[in-house]
Amino acid sequence: MYLIDTNVLSEVIRPRPNLAVVRTLLTTDPALRFASEITRYELRFGAMLRDDRGALWARIEQRILPLVRWLPVNAAVVLAAADLGTMLRRTGQPIEWSDLMLAATATAHDLTVVTRNVRHFQRVPNAQVENWFPPETGASL
Repeated sequence: MYLIDTNVLSEVIRPRPNLAVVRTLLTTDPALRFASEITRYELRFGAMLRDDRGALWARIEQRILPLVRWLPVNAAVVLAAADLGTMLRRTGQPIEWSDLMLAATATAHDLTVVTRNVRHFQRVPNAQVENWFPPETGASL
């Protein structure tokens, strides 16, 4: 089962999406696709920063939100995030709060995080992480 990160879900509506990522996402059994309410926050926040916010949010609601089952940020997630955040800070390896919450959600629900930001989640002990993006070739971005 997968916890799909924002950078994977947003490929669905990008002007030039990574077709391999979209294909993998859409061919994965819907019963195995989950996302955190933190991801919904990130999608909404990003949309509201844009001039075309209304149209973009409508596309997100129609094309992205139905693709996954949404997991709440509950007590188990919050406690896991606090414990994980404390451990990472003490070891000098903190990660952004949103990634921390996603890692905690994945831990609380025994899910594999699917993200392009593998580097962030590799700091999390026992994290299961997959990157559905093909390896970069040519010049770096």
